[in-house]
Amino acid sequence: RDLHSFPTRRSSDLLAILYLGRSVLIPLVLAVMLSLLVAPLIRALRRLRIGRASSVLVAVAALTVLCVGVAAALGAQVLHIAESLPQYESNVQRKLKTLEEVTIGPLQRLTNETSRLVEMRESAEATLHAGGVERPLQAARRGAVLPGPPELGRHPLQLMGKLLTTVWGSIQFAGIVLLVLIFVLLEHESLRDRLIRTAGATDIRSATLALNDAGDRLSRYFVSQFLVNLAFGLAIWVSLSMLSLHQALLCGILAGVMRFVPYVGVGLAAVFAAALALAVDPGWSLALTTLAVFILLDIVVGQLVEPHLYGHATGLSPLSIVVGAIFWSCLWGPVGLILSTPLTLCLLVAGRHTKGLSVLEVLLGNAQPLTLPQRSYQRALSGDPHEIIADARTFLKSDSLAAYCDRVMIPALHLARLDAEADAITEDQQLKIRRVIVHVAAALSGNGSKVRQRRHRGA
Repeated sequence: RDLHSFPTRRSSDLLAILYLGRSVLIPLVLAVMLSLLVAPLIRALRRLRIGRASSVLVAVAALTVLCVGVAAALGAQVLHIAESLPQYESNVQRKLKTLEEVTIGPLQRLTNETSRLVEMRESAEATLHAGGVERPLQAARRGAVLPGPPELGRHPLQLMGKLLTTVWGSIQFAGIVLLVLIFVLLEHESLRDRLIRTAGATDIRSATLALNDAGDRLSRYFVSQFLVNLAFGLAIWVSLSMLSLHQALLCGILAGVMRFVPYVGVGLAAVFAAALALAVDPGWSLALTTLAVFILLDIVVGQLVEPHLYGHATGLSPLSIVVGAIFWSCLWGPVGLILSTPLTLCLLVAGRHTKGLSVLEVLLGNAQPLTLPQRSYQRALSGDPHEIIADARTFLKSDSLAAYCDRVMIPALHLARLDAEADAITEDQQLKIRRVIVHVAAALSGNGSKVRQRRHRGA
């Protein structure tokens, strides 16, 4: 019993470590992922005969300047919108009133009588509590000052202190990530050797292949994702500028940044841009066109651009990406959602190069878990000839029927024979397999009508 419960206890301990140690693990994982992003830049600088320490500092400085520039641009655009809000207040109020008339108006007309009864009850309750409300109203009429919230200090230093207190947590987190990133990049070779010694001291070849595979896949994924999201943000900026939306730069930056968040990032950016368009434009056409631009560009990038760049390079199945997003977001929140794909990819690589974790490759990978002979044999055992016929027709598009029989049908029958000789399948299952094989052969050879006639005769 203890031996069977050991893997379960080990998995639960690992989950507890991931959850309880997230305040330490999240900056470390972010630093490692960012090191893979800037690794191509460091290699380019090293080819220019620049020292490793100088290359690392230049790469980290470039990354910092990029992040600070994006944050500054976002802040400037937000301040500009805040200053312009009074100009758009009338548009917002008018459109909210129109939406209220379209959506809530019919319901209010249908429930008019019920609303009247509710108002009568509320007026009766207000009469009962009139004594408690009368004194504050009379005091206000006499000029008495009612207690209110304490007034905040308006000194510039106090405002700066409150602002720093608000954003200090984010600044501290970013500083920790940058510090760890610098040391990870400076000690890249040493960390690699330590991981090989820890994970594969008895098999250096397998450990080296695993690290190289993970590093190449993740680096290619991050660089491709960065370039795709940058191009997406530029396309949004140019498209909305052509539509005369004054906040097009803000929408483009937000779209490029939010696209790093899987599944919901682009949708949130599109809703924000549409809300801005509703506030700016007196009509509704600009908001609808903005939404159409987001939808069209996201479809083009998601269906045409990404599959050619890194859609199949990760080796993950679509279901594993969704499940990984749910799992890591539950453990680490929004950061886990952003890092869900690379973290799941690390699990796939570990399963591919570690015998004890090979089940992860089967569960997370996009490769076929069964060969064509195994699939055919399994479908025959289930009495389902239709999937076998569908696979056979797909095979026949690129090869001959004789090749299908040699590579698929005969090996599947061999598997059935081995199980029959070992008494692993019953006579009823053997009869079911025979009928499925006959049905498949008849369908592929075009003699299905003759087989049905023989079946009716009892042959």
